[in-house]
Amino acid sequence: MKKISVSTLVTASLLTTISIVLTRVLSVMLPIAGTSSLRIDFGSIPIIITGILFGPIVGGFSGLVADVVGLIINAQGIPFPGFTISSMLWGIIPGIIYMFIKSKNSRINFNIINTIFILIISTGVVKLLYNQNIITFKNSMLYFYNNRIPNIIIAIYVIVILVLIMTPIIVSMRIKESKSIYSIDKILFTVTVSYVVISMGLNTLWLSIMFKKGFMILFPIRVLASVINIPISSVIIFTLSKYFKYSNR
Repeated sequence: MKKISVSTLVTASLLTTISIVLTRVLSVMLPIAGTSSLRIDFGSIPIIITGILFGPIVGGFSGLVADVVGLIINAQGIPFPGFTISSMLWGIIPGIIYMFIKSKNSRINFNIINTIFILIISTGVVKLLYNQNIITFKNSMLYFYNNRIPNIIIAIYVIVILVLIMTPIIVSMRIKESKSIYSIDKILFTVTVSYVVISMGLNTLWLSIMFKKGFMILFPIRVLASVINIPISSVIIFTLSKYFKYSNR
C-alpha cells in the first residue's frame, strides 16, 4: 500500500472541510412526496476531487469523515447509515475510475463511452418509468401520473442529453487536451457514473426505506436533479482541474 504523504492528508482534509460546509451549511432541503428527500448542494464535488486525486481509499475516508462530522455539526434530519455509505462512495467510485484512467489513459476514447453510457441511461430511465406506468402515452401526448408533460419539459430533457454528449466533444476539440487525465470527457464520465450509482440509485433507495415511500415515487425527481447536477459538477471540477497539479507538491 502506498504511503499517504502529509501534503495528501492536508489537501484531503481541506477538501473534506469544504464538503462539510457545502453540504451542511450552504444547502437547501426540498420536500418531495411529503418528505425532505431532495437536498440541493454541491458537497459531493470536493469528495469526488479527493477520490480523483488520491484514490479510492483516501476518497472514501474523506467521504466518511465528511458525513460523520457533518452529522455532528448539523444533522439535517434522521441519521441513516446508508447515506454514510453513499458519502464514502462519492470518493471511492471516482478513485477507482481514475485508477483505471491513469493506467489506460491513451487507449480509450471517453467521448464514445460517454455517448453510449448517457444514451443508455437516458433512454433506460424513460423506459423504466414507462414500464411502471409513471409515464404514459395518450393521444400523441406524454403524461406523468396522468398529468400532461409540457413540450418544453420534453425539449429541455432532450437538450440536456445532447449537451451532455456534445460538450466534452466540442471542448476536447477546441482545447485539444483529450489526452489529459483531467480532460472534460473523463471527468464527465466519472461524475455521471457516480451520480447514477449514488444519487439516482442508492440515495433513492435509502430514502424509500427511511420514509417508507415507493422507490418509483421518489425516483423521477431525483433523476431530474441528477440531470441538472451532472453537467454543473463536471464543469466545476474541470475548471478546478488546472490546479490539480499542485496537489502532488
